[in-house]
Amino acid sequence: MKVVVCGTYGDLKRFNDVLKHFRERYGSQNVFPNRRHLDQSRPCIEAHHEGKGETTETLKARSELMRAYFSEIDNADIVVIVNEKKGREYYGVGTTIELGYAFARDKRIQFTMKPTNPNVVSLLLGKARRN
Repeated sequence: MKVVVCGTYGDLKRFNDVLKHFRERYGSQNVFPNRRHLDQSRPCIEAHHEGKGETTETLKARSELMRAYFSEIDNADIVVIVNEKKGREYYGVGTTIELGYAFARDKRIQFTMKPTNPNVVSLLLGKARRN
């Protein structure tokens, strides 16, 4: 089982808890992002979530990291959306893009919190009709 976990890095503790859960269940080699990807993400996390400011380099890195996510989603059996930040339903822009991509690729999608956002709920209703 290949699992891709998507979510905001603005709540890294929750994101890492979800990663740990799926790594224990399916093995680290079957869960993305891996340690290498997270390490490469560090400058982008600092720029965006820690207020250090975006640079040409972090924007280029962010583009490459997102493309890696798309490639992993293409090969995933399930895409897990960590749709929460500090205990509340939340979808960052990157997560929303990944969710839309997973939906368009007709991937099985699981959420860590029941979606109530009207845009997400309407998207899921469309998926239910297709199945």
